[in-house]
Amino acid sequence: MKFAIDMGHNCPPDTGALGIKKEDDLTKAVGTLLMQKLKAAGHTVIDCTPKTASTVKDSLAQRTNKANANNVNIYVAIHFNAFNGKVHGSEVFAISNASTGIAQSVLKEIVKLGFANRGVKNTPLFVLRNTQMPAILVECCFCDSQTDMDIFDVEKMAEAIKDGLIGDSKDETAKSDKDNKDDKEHILEITTATVLKPSTDQSSDLPKESLIEIAPGKYPVLDARFEEQHYWVKWPDKTKGNRDTHFVFAGHCKVV
Repeated sequence: MKFAIDMGHNCPPDTGALGIKKEDDLTKAVGTLLMQKLKAAGHTVIDCTPKTASTVKDSLAQRTNKANANNVNIYVAIHFNAFNGKVHGSEVFAISNASTGIAQSVLKEIVKLGFANRGVKNTPLFVLRNTQMPAILVECCFCDSQTDMDIFDVEKMAEAIKDGLIGDSKDETAKSDKDNKDDKEHILEITTATVLKPSTDQSSDLPKESLIEIAPGKYPVLDARFEEQHYWVKWPDKTKGNRDTHFVFAGHCKVV
């Protein structure tokens, strides 16, 4: 799996909130440790935090452009909230069906640390609208809340987000035998020549290099689900477009 990690702000003039602790410092600490944990678990990680930017919009665009150019599987932006010193808790933003499921998994792990559950929200933030893969923005907690800062621990937060993204390593080991037996239970039958895409967007709106032509035929896949008039399928390998998850227009295929 290939992850894009965006350590929110940290790129003047794109700077974060000021509270009991600085958002920029917190996002960098959590993001850096999260990247280490994902790499240690065998995943590829792309750091999408820019070093310089002319404007805040330029900073945001650099992040999403880098994720899109690298054909990552999941985009994760790390942020911390601030309001009035009284509001506290954790929330995650997502705007597609696939990303909402990821957001729910991540938030479930974070609230286990003791933070109030503020839910998964679907506000169409820039980085969520302009990424071509499932994307989430994690508001870990409130950096101006003493309640949250008393609970917050960098290592535990990074571990919680990692577990929400890929599962606890012990659980994954225990499930490995079952996963191997489940391989190739699904068959993707392409009925009309079409393309494998990185998202459910129209093909005309996606970079041509991200579209993988596929001929009619039957193809074994490890997993599949239906969303937004497309089938999301998990390929057995990354031989197609250097990614192992694809979307296929449902009118051109079926899963059996």
